[in-house]
Amino acid sequence: MNLFSISFHLKLNLCPLPLIALLVAGCATLPPPRPALSSFLAANRVTLGSVSYLPSSTVAQAVRGQASWDPQTQVWVLAAGRHELRAAPQMSVVLVDGVPQPVAAPPILREGRLLLPESVWAQWLAPWAVPLPPVPPRPPVTHPLRTIILDAGHGGYDPGAIGHAGLREKAVTLAVALRLRDLLERDGVRVVMTRESDRFISLGRRSEIANRTGADLFVSIHANASRRRSISGFEVYTLSEATDDHARALEAVENGSLPEAVGASLSPETEAIVWDLLYTEHRAESVELASAVCRGLKMAGLGSQNRGVKSARFAVLKGARMPAILVEVGFITHPAEEARMRRADHRQRMAEGIFNGIRAFRGKS
Repeated sequence: MNLFSISFHLKLNLCPLPLIALLVAGCATLPPPRPALSSFLAANRVTLGSVSYLPSSTVAQAVRGQASWDPQTQVWVLAAGRHELRAAPQMSVVLVDGVPQPVAAPPILREGRLLLPESVWAQWLAPWAVPLPPVPPRPPVTHPLRTIILDAGHGGYDPGAIGHAGLREKAVTLAVALRLRDLLERDGVRVVMTRESDRFISLGRRSEIANRTGADLFVSIHANASRRRSISGFEVYTLSEATDDHARALEAVENGSLPEAVGASLSPETEAIVWDLLYTEHRAESVELASAVCRGLKMAGLGSQNRGVKSARFAVLKGARMPAILVEVGFITHPAEEARMRRADHRQRMAEGIFNGIRAFRGKS
């Protein structure tokens, strides 16, 4: 005989015979009620034959009580506020606040879980449940943006990638960056350009400008290139280890050489650690921004494939002490994309796509 049985028999020994008879009769005649359950409880209901059960763990959560299980005596105890319920598998009586109460069907042990008949919830436990306070709606996540650095890639004697029809990357990036600047300024954002004309700016100098102005975001605009003329589409990069062979090749082209601050004497392993230490703080926000810009470009009607968010160790991103992304607006080596990049309306759509992504990240759309 387990501890639960001993406790129950002690209770019965103290009860007058009519009460015992009432309890026994009640076991046979008590109809199982079918209460209206919350969605949380209903989702966890288990029906076996004609009886509905609720997992004891689910019941404990619903009343926000403390439950314990003794594997030797197989007694489950639920304490909720000033109340206590004790139950055991195959017992047709439960103890509610120390008083034996008959149940229409006994609790059962199934696959290591104690299941309580739904009638137990309806008769005794439902009044113990404390309604959770209403949860106020969560305000949308916003990122206050006061100053944004726009970096038009390449410039001056560095033309960047060159399309098969002669279009130069440096011209495309500057045109898109200037259009994006106008959109952001009309939206109340201060914009600082790393270059506003066809001149060369070193990679280290670009991030210096961003850090000196205390910018909230750094957005570098580029046009992609590949030896395979069939590859097309836009993609957005954050600073981390290169994710594929194309990213590694692009990383080598865009970087040229690492900034002096990293140092050519470092081993590849140490160099990778330095990159990560410098950029870990803003990585999550950068990925969030990159995802938003990808969505913005996808909605801009560019007629290009969305190649998604990627990562590479771009030197121009490494020095920025704020969330930073590098946007590849398309492949200048793809004949159709090169032709589109020459058009003013397409450049405007590229700028609007990036703008809408930034605006979504900012929490204004």
